[in-house]
Amino acid sequence: MTKYSNPFRALRNRSYLMFWIPQSISLIGTWIDTTLRGWVGVNILPENKAAGFIGLIAFLKGFPTVVLSPVGGVFIDWFGPKEVLFFTQLADTINACFMAYLVYKNILTPIQLLVLSTLMGISASFYLPSRNTFIGNIVPKNHLPNALALHSMIFNMARMIGPSIAGFVVKYYGLSFGFLVNAISFVPLLIVLPMIPLKDQVKNGKSRSFFGDLVEGVRFVSKSRTMTLTFYSLIVYAFFGMPYSMLMQAFARSAVKTGLVGYGLTMGSMGLGALIGALFAGGMEPEHVTSIKEEYLILAIGMSTLITSIYPQAAYVMSFVNGACQTMFFNITNSRTQFLSPQNMRGRTMSLYALINNGVSPTGAFVFGLVGSAIGIKSSYTILGVAMILYFVLRRYLNNQPQRLKSNN
Repeated sequence: MTKYSNPFRALRNRSYLMFWIPQSISLIGTWIDTTLRGWVGVNILPENKAAGFIGLIAFLKGFPTVVLSPVGGVFIDWFGPKEVLFFTQLADTINACFMAYLVYKNILTPIQLLVLSTLMGISASFYLPSRNTFIGNIVPKNHLPNALALHSMIFNMARMIGPSIAGFVVKYYGLSFGFLVNAISFVPLLIVLPMIPLKDQVKNGKSRSFFGDLVEGVRFVSKSRTMTLTFYSLIVYAFFGMPYSMLMQAFARSAVKTGLVGYGLTMGSMGLGALIGALFAGGMEPEHVTSIKEEYLILAIGMSTLITSIYPQAAYVMSFVNGACQTMFFNITNSRTQFLSPQNMRGRTMSLYALINNGVSPTGAFVFGLVGSAIGIKSSYTILGVAMILYFVLRRYLNNQPQRLKSNN
């Protein structure tokens, strides 16, 4: 029988609490920024080109990860996750300031938006692996799934709160002020981050081979069957599951026939579901979290996406289901990857995790954004849902093959 513990137990760790509070503020600003950039992208071009453009923005935010994320993993193992994380947050602050200025002056062009999105992608290449490695370094290993679940909780609370705040800010203060709010939200984290001590930090960049360490990380992942299967699921979810939320601006406008407020409610519902999912995952013991079969969560996400494509108004409810399952999925795959990685390898394994998450998902959003522009965004969502359901069927069939062979013998 599954045992549940205090879902907030990782906050007893002073270092994690020092990170968790300012990170909460930063994430709200990030979701304000994400909402406003998406809305600018939707309205900067005609409706028949909006979905493709939104997909292109998502692709450019994720493409640098394909090239730079493994590089970031080596840098993290060399110089430490805290230093890398600090500079990613500083870069995002400057990016937000540029957006605020261009929008305030009313001189933002599609090309400028694409360039700034690419710069965000470069920063993200280093952010996700450094953040996850940093969390794994400041909490005991038995509290790691709970710490990751609590981070998912604040991420999704921000996803729930941020779009609503974005709508309020645009209505009363304008778009440029929203981007400025995001820039200011990074300040507490930039102040606190250097003060947080790391329990086991290895800095050995001067005596190591860059390409040797890079290859070593890839080999380590490929030799572990459990980690390889986990990464297969991550690839499928990143390509077919993540576009659900990444293309929601276009879906809300074209299929649901709603504006920024309706989009905010949809994303708020997804954030609420993710919050519930994070609390559920956070209350579970580590061994139970990592033993859950993630393909069942992909099935649920596929079903919710398919229902949304058939009945667009169901997006307000299905987003709740999608958000809850998404949080559980990332908590399982993230925790399992870190649990199976030794301390001196964690930066590289988490960089490969980030490569898939930040690289494959924007590619999926770009592809299905183009599909949406060609045959309609509803049809694009239908394909996404069916693909995830088929993956579940295939995975369960392959898992049952050894048992069938035994029974025949």
